[in-house]
Order: sequence, then structure tokens, then C-alpha cells
Amino acid sequence: MRRKVLGLLILLVLSVSSVQPNVWAADGVGMFTKYYEDAQKFYNSGQYASAVTSYRQALRINYLDNSARIGLVNSYLALASYNANDEKNYEKAANNFRNALFYLKMYPTKEQAVENSAGLITSATENLNQCLKVIGFDRTPDSRFNKAIELRASGRLAAAAYEFSQVTNSEKYSAEANMIIADLMKILGNEPRSADYYKIALDKDPTNGALRMKYARTLDKIGNYDEALVQYNNALANSKGDMEVLYALERIYLKKLAMAPKDAELNANIGAIKQAQGDFESALSYYGKAEQLNPNNLNTRLNVGTLYQQKKDYLKALKAYDSVLTMYPDNVQANLYKAQALSEMGDKSKSLEYYKKVLSLDPANVVAKNDIINVMQASLSTEDFLAYLSKNASSDRNTQNILYDYAYKLHKENKIPQAILAYKAVINSNPANVDAYVNLAICYASSDDYKNAINILNTAKTKFPANNSVLTTLKEVQQDSVSVVLNDASKYYANKDYKKAIEQYLKIVPATENSLLGIAASYKELNNFDKAIEYYQKAEVIALTNDNIPYYIGYLYSEQQKWGDAEKYLQKALKLNPQSQAKELLAYVQQNSTLKMLDDAIKLYEANNYESALTKFNEIIKRDSKNAYAYYYRGVIYDAQKKVSLAISDYLNVLKNSNDIPITNYMLAVDYDSLEKYKEAYNYYLKFISSYQTEDEYLNYAKSRMEELKAYAG
Repeated sequence: MRRKVLGLLILLVLSVSSVQPNVWAADGVGMFTKYYEDAQKFYNSGQYASAVTSYRQALRINYLDNSARIGLVNSYLALASYNANDEKNYEKAANNFRNALFYLKMYPTKEQAVENSAGLITSATENLNQCLKVIGFDRTPDSRFNKAIELRASGRLAAAAYEFSQVTNSEKYSAEANMIIADLMKILGNEPRSADYYKIALDKDPTNGALRMKYARTLDKIGNYDEALVQYNNALANSKGDMEVLYALERIYLKKLAMAPKDAELNANIGAIKQAQGDFESALSYYGKAEQLNPNNLNTRLNVGTLYQQKKDYLKALKAYDSVLTMYPDNVQANLYKAQALSEMGDKSKSLEYYKKVLSLDPANVVAKNDIINVMQASLSTEDFLAYLSKNASSDRNTQNILYDYAYKLHKENKIPQAILAYKAVINSNPANVDAYVNLAICYASSDDYKNAINILNTAKTKFPANNSVLTTLKEVQQDSVSVVLNDASKYYANKDYKKAIEQYLKIVPATENSLLGIAASYKELNNFDKAIEYYQKAEVIALTNDNIPYYIGYLYSEQQKWGDAEKYLQKALKLNPQSQAKELLAYVQQNSTLKMLDDAIKLYEANNYESALTKFNEIIKRDSKNAYAYYYRGVIYDAQKKVSLAISDYLNVLKNSNDIPITNYMLAVDYDSLEKYKEAYNYYLKFISSYQTEDEYLNYAKSRMEELKAYAG
């Protein structure tokens, strides 16, 4: 099946029989003709790689030449077919199909469009897709973009540009991909198409200053000065006096001025550029010419005023502004500039009059609003200034932003109490400002007021449940709060003030593993083992894998001689960590636990509660199969229950595991005697009197009975 699909990779070419090379550059005629003719020879002799190289060199000399472009397309298609059908190298074939499609679809201008190329584009695209299918190429936008980056890095510029074009419909990559295509077009010498792609990229990312400058430079280079001016001016408005932009504007305007030296607007524009460059004398000269040519141009007078204001020659600046205001007292710009000049001179009250006039003429004037606020800020206390801003902030978005910026400024200057007041004012005027909540909480936390910090963030969490900044800050503040309390508690603990330490640990809500362990350790030092165990158990619920916690609980139970509980927790510690220090303590606890059980069982026996006693002795023997005392007492119970055989078995186990219970020989002798096994009875009576030293009824009976059983001796 794979061979059938790849059989479709055939050589498809554009006809060039009627197309002649366009050798438009006289200086490059010789070299262009040489490269073009060499390329045709290479192509006709089947040397397609060499043909590609020569056609590309010809296009570098004359990028507009359609015949060289078509020859290059045919060479790439031939190479691609050879790669696929003869070499079976579908990766190389795919790249050459990409190269061909780039020069077919993307490289030519509208004027260069070749008739009847649509069918060839379709066929080349189908062949490319077949190659991509064979090599298992992932056609998602992320994959195609990464492939394009890889192709660009390896110098395959045309193939890279084609692959970038495949993600231009992706919102994620559209602007960047078009910009990179424009860069590659520039490298390949096709400046007009480079400008086309820069424009597409800029339409999608209009705030990208670097991109706008690339577009402006390209327009400038191809001689589209009017549009270049538009782009340079836009870049200048957003770059605050970028010298490269200013020099580019100056060069273009000077060219225009050379053709129209009596154009007042051109003189004024060059004056503005010189002013921005800091060349005030030249600026004044151009402004003077502009005024001579057009005495009624208000913008020129205003620019002269701003120039003197830059030089801090405020009296001349005011004179220029007043010359405008005399004729046009409601000119917004003249009133604004005069207000700014008065403010810079230090006449705040007079400047406020003009700012207010500006706002009466243009209520939405942001510059005037901001400047008034700056004047007020310089002359009022923090509290009064906040009150002034807050008065109008709830209904004015711009004032809300200014209020927030002021709060942030106070915060940045580490004026925390004032910043707290300001952030509260921001929230009151705009409850939707999530950053104000976060920063207010940070201010509280920096003052160690974690309670208020956490409360503010919890309020923000209710309002903005999915906001990552709120959630992250809340987590960090909670952690910091816990760290501070833990640190204080640790100091009390180190100073042996365990009650104070407990008070501190209890402040941590919700409780953490460390706080619970701290409380437990403090109660232990106060010898309140029950409370210590209680808090260790609470910590265990939080930290299920911490083997130290069950060890501590087991240790405390062992101190209280609650052997069963101690053993349970020590076993748990060893299950979590076989190397736990619980191992040694467990052996001691188990020994004491067994002794306690033995003691309890003997008491039950002595109370004639044989069934309960028997249960206990069985449990002991299950735990410790060598416990002689358990066997002995179980044997005694079996005797009482007339289960002589079972009793004998237990007595034999006693002798097997211990020599410390000599009465066992007597019990065995009596049991064998009762079974009329006199020989065994005689032997155990003999063992008994040999090891038993106390003159009592047992010894006397044994001796007496042995006399009666002498016949069975030996």
C-alpha cells in the first residue's frame, strides 16, 4: 500500500518556454545571465541540486525575475520527486516540496502571479502531504511551528517560511509566524513581500514596537515614504524619542523639503524632530521658517513654547502660549501647556486654575486629570490626598487607576501604614481590583498581622475563586504565618516554658503536623502523657507515613505500662519503617506485655475462673511458644478438668523449656500414676525428690509413693 501512495510523487513542472529572463539591472546583467544559463544547463542535465543553487543566485541579483523563480520551482520539484521515488528519503522530499510551494505561493507578488499555477500548487501540496503521512509528521500547530524553527535553524529558509505559513491561522502563532516569514523574505532579498508580511503581523499585534520598526524600515527601503512616515510617527509616539526613529523621520522629511522648500508644515515637522533630538537651535530655525511661511500656524507656536519649556526658560514659554491664548482663549492645548509650565515654575495654585479650565473645556482630558492629581499629591498629606482621590474614584476609572498606582508607590517605598490605607481606599472605590486585595494582604503580612492578611485573602478568594494570584498568596501567607508562630513556639520550648509553647502552637489553625507534634512534645515534658498521646494521635491522622509518631505513642504507653497499646503502636512504626528505633523497645514491651498477661491469667486461675484463664494462657503460648509458666498453669487447669493427657503434654513442654519449675516432675508423676503408668510415675517421683528441697507434703508423698512403686523402678 505504501508503494502505491508514493507512486504519485511525480515530477510536475511549470512551462517556461515563453518566459524570458528579466535582466533589469545593468551592473548585474553579466552575473545574472551567467547564473541563469548555468542553472538551465544543470536542470537539463538532471543536476537539480546545482540548478537550485544557480537559480537562487540569479534571484538574489534580480528577485523580480519570474523565469528564474519558475526555474527554481521546477528544480525543487524535480529534486523532491528524486528524493521520494529513487532515494526513498521522504524527509528530504518533504523539504523540497516545501521549498517549491514557498516560491510558488508566497514569494511572488500579485503582478508576478503565473497563470495556470493553481493546479501545480494543488499537486505539490498533495505530494507534500503524502510525504508527511509516510514520515508520521504531527500536523498540529505546535508541531508545525517547532518544525519551522528547526528548518530555519538549519538554514532551510524557504521550507521554514512555508511551514510557518501553515500556522498563520493559529491565534497562538499568527503574529509571530507572519513576522518570521517577513524576516525570511528580507533575508532572501524580497523586500516588497517582506513588507506585506510585516503588515499582516502588525495588524495582529499592533502594540509590538519592534515589529512596527521593522515594517517602517522595510517601507523606507522600498521607497514607500508616505506609509513609512506613518509607521515611524506611530513608533515615535510609543517610543518616547527613539533616536533611530527620529533620524529616519528627519531623513524622509528633508527629502520632501528639498522638493517643497516653502512648505510650512514640513519645516514645522523638521523643527519638531530637531526639538526631540535636543537640537534646540536648529529647531527654532525651522520653526521660524514655518512661521514666516504660515504666521497663523498655532501648532508651530505651541511647539516653540514646549521647546522653551524644555530649556526651562519658562517666561518665553508662557509668552508663546499666551500668544495663542490671546487669539484663542479656549485652546485646550495652550491652556494645558501653560498649566504645566506654571506647575514646573512652582506656582501650584495658578497652575490649578488652568488645569481646571482645561477640564471645563475637555472633561475627559487624562493628562490634565493626572497633572492635577500630581499637584494635589505634592501639596496634601497622605490622608487628605486619599480623601481627595476617593471622592471621585468610584465613578471614574482613571482616578481608580491613579489611586491604585499611589497605593503601590507607597507600598514600594515601604510606607506600609499609608499603603494599607490606600489599598483599602482602592477596594472601596473598585471592589473588583483583585491586585489591591493581594497587595493589602502582603502589607499586613509584612507587619506580622497575619490574621488580617489571611482574612483579606479569604475575602478575595470568595470574590475571585479561580484567581491564581489570590490562591498562591493565601498559601504563602498561611505558610509564613505558621512559620512565625512555630518559630516563637520553638523558642518557648527551648526555654522550657512548655505551657507558653502550647499556647503558641494552638494559634495555628488549621493545625499542622509540626504544630501538633510541638503540642504533644510539650505535654510530654509536662509529664501529661495522656494529652501528649492525644496530640500525637491527631498528628498521626495528618502524617500517616511518619513512623516516628507511632513510635512516640508506643513509648508513652510503655511508660504508662499499657503494654498492649504500646505494642500496637510500635508494630505500626515497624511496618512503616523496618529500621525504626521501635524495634528494641518492642522486644521490651512484648516481654512485659507477656508478663502482665501471665499475671492476669494466674489471677483468673486462682479465682477458679478456668475458662477465662485458659483463654489467656492459650494467647500467651501463641505469642511465646517457650513460655514454661503458661504451659504449667494450663496443665494444672487441664488436670482440674480431668484432661490428663493434655496436662501431661503441657508438663512435658514445661520441662522442655525450663528447669525452674521442679514441681512439674511431681505433677507428671501423679498424672502417670493416675493412668497406672507406674514406671513413668516412679521415674518422675524420683526426678522430683532429686530436685525439690522443701520438706512439705509434696515431698513426703513422693517419697512414700516411691516406696510403694519400687517394683517398677528402672
